[in-house]
Amino acid sequence: MPPSAIRAINGAGTNQNFKIYDVRQQKTTKFNLACEILKGLTPESPSVMKSIPTMVLYDDRGLQLFDQITYLDEYYLTNCEIDILNRKVDDIIAYIKDGSAIIELGAGSLRKTQLVLESLERNKKDITYYALDLMENELQKSLSSLGSFSNVTLMGLLGTYEEGMEFVSKLAKETPKMILWLGSSLGNFTRDDACQFIDTFRKQAMNIGDLFLMGIDRRNDPKKVTIAYNDPKRVTEEFIMNGLNHVDSILGTPGVPFINRDNFEYLARYNVEKGRHEAYYKSKIDQVLEYVSPNPRTTTKIILEKGELIHIEYSYKYDRLETIELIHNSHMSLIKSWPDSQALYDLHLVQKPPFHFQRHHQTSVPSLEEWHELWKAWDTVTMTMISSDMHFEKPIDLRHPFIFYIGHIPAFLDIILARHFKEEFTEPTNFAVIFERGIDPDVDDPSRCHPHSIVPDKWPAFDSIIKFRDQVRQRLLKVYDDHHKNMSRRLARVLWMTFEHEAMHLETILYMLIQSNNTQPPQGVVPPHWETAEIDAPEARLIEIPGQTITLGHDDNEETDDQDPITLAFGWDNERPPREFNVASYKIQSRPITNKEYLDFLKATDAKADEYPSSWIQITNSSSQLMEYKVRTVFGPVDMSLAKNWPVMLSHEHASKYAEWKGMRLPTEAEMRLFYTIFTHNPDLSSTTGFAFWHPTSVPLDTDTIQTLGSGWEWTSTEFDNYPGFEKSKLYPGYSSDFFDNKHNVILGGSWTTHPRISTRKSFRNWYQRNYLYVFCGFRLCE
Repeated sequence: MPPSAIRAINGAGTNQNFKIYDVRQQKTTKFNLACEILKGLTPESPSVMKSIPTMVLYDDRGLQLFDQITYLDEYYLTNCEIDILNRKVDDIIAYIKDGSAIIELGAGSLRKTQLVLESLERNKKDITYYALDLMENELQKSLSSLGSFSNVTLMGLLGTYEEGMEFVSKLAKETPKMILWLGSSLGNFTRDDACQFIDTFRKQAMNIGDLFLMGIDRRNDPKKVTIAYNDPKRVTEEFIMNGLNHVDSILGTPGVPFINRDNFEYLARYNVEKGRHEAYYKSKIDQVLEYVSPNPRTTTKIILEKGELIHIEYSYKYDRLETIELIHNSHMSLIKSWPDSQALYDLHLVQKPPFHFQRHHQTSVPSLEEWHELWKAWDTVTMTMISSDMHFEKPIDLRHPFIFYIGHIPAFLDIILARHFKEEFTEPTNFAVIFERGIDPDVDDPSRCHPHSIVPDKWPAFDSIIKFRDQVRQRLLKVYDDHHKNMSRRLARVLWMTFEHEAMHLETILYMLIQSNNTQPPQGVVPPHWETAEIDAPEARLIEIPGQTITLGHDDNEETDDQDPITLAFGWDNERPPREFNVASYKIQSRPITNKEYLDFLKATDAKADEYPSSWIQITNSSSQLMEYKVRTVFGPVDMSLAKNWPVMLSHEHASKYAEWKGMRLPTEAEMRLFYTIFTHNPDLSSTTGFAFWHPTSVPLDTDTIQTLGSGWEWTSTEFDNYPGFEKSKLYPGYSSDFFDNKHNVILGGSWTTHPRISTRKSFRNWYQRNYLYVFCGFRLCE
């Protein structure tokens, strides 16, 4: 039910199956709109075009006209949305929990919404639906047209988007919510404003896990877009021109009109470059508009020249990357998209995630906001996916139990900060001895290992580790408070290094969790609804790369402390100094090898059980006695039919055998980096790294698309070893050199768990033992 402070409109719902609540603020919408109209018609600078807010189009008459537009064949957007809902509405509402509140922004006639509500009713979901709109008469009419439901409770909200947002923010916190924004109304905002609007809704009115379903029109054929807003029956023209009638009703007085629509004409055009349809009022004559304010009594004069344009509406269209950027910059997480049958339009379901990693980095030093998001990620994994019964579990024998990593992260940060400032360790100080460094033993001989902390007979209590963690975090926050105005490069390096260290271990703990049968799904993340892949990914295209020189690494001297610490990039010791490589021409596959392709290889070669990836589970079907395969995820194993087009995750040795079978080879580090450099956007918003999804995703299902950063790291044939000019780090001496043992190979890119600060840095190099099985690492081939 709505908050008690919200007033029901007198008489509303007396003989209806719904109630309407007035959520308008004390200042009337009419008065506020008058101010906005005058503000747009009197811009501060003469170089700024005059404008009228799009809101004026949606009075009672305007809503009726817009409803007529949605029935026009030329206005494809509504038909596309109805097509999606007719085919996929049950898929969409499957994500909506029982007891949810659905709030529709700018509800309109509810013709499309009825499809959603009927599906909810069929599936017996108890839902409260709130239709938000500006006009009471139209809201009454629209809600009346829906009929009655047993499971769906109907409510109306009378107010603006912002007033609706305020209402939603006061709903009970335990109520799951879905914001419904159909009709491509998002396109009426500029790209920046659309992003800001969604982000504001996320911050002010949504809880972690709440949903937002939005309709977005694609950048379609300009002719198709143009006629959609210039229909032969001129209904759209009348809809736009009626806005002037509404303006006059607001600012004019009886016998003294403010504006005469006969002095204007409708001008519409599609701006291909900016991807938006533009609607204007064009003045037919030189004219002066006068508005007399009653209190205090003042006169505002607006001079219009013949041919002058007044902007009334933009309708922005989005390509794939623009859509991804919109969602990402709104700090939302994409769950799923549904296109219409003609691929003209999409419904996108997003959620408010428990944390968000930005891909745009203004400085080399992580911001406090980035630290807080990383801590949210770490806490989501360690506090919601690992139950108390799992703290001492070792799903990978070569690794410590989970409890070590929960203590290692704050201990490492504390040790580095204490050494930099020459201060004492945070209490209990013995944590520095227990948790300083973990193990990474030789796969063939686990008794061989680099230096590491002594394993205690009994690990500290979990609660004491969490208390220690919080104290260390406060220590870090104080460093930022004390030094943000004057930070040395040496301190900046400490902050950067400890940040990336924590981000990398987030991935370590997740590939351990993948191997456990006791892992809990991440709290606050909407579980995916797996669907069988209908087709196999076509064979990867070979892309020819001409021979050229490439530079690996970058110039980042650890000893230098007199450079700008904010803007210059940092790097680990194995990233410096820069080295040039002459790469001969070669051909490389357009995307990684899939689970299905690797399974076909194993079957063709009668592979033994130990030759199967550890990212899979082999199960004998009890009835057919045939072997079946599932792929591990944090949500539990999924059938191979669902994951067959995901990149396979496996060891270097397994990848090399496949390459040999295909008569091809793995790329060198220089070849892989050159390929990424040519084809990766910077920053690569299309990448699925950085928890864009909590699982691998399909490779492209066409041969034209080139995939660079994807769901997993990628193996190279280059051995991780010493090289001329390499100097061991003094801050972290064993970071690289302990692994110069002729057993490790370089991997590049990033996985779905990799922080964007790592995956988007072109000099970053990672490595694993060639026969290490438990990795989020795939491969592609060269010839």
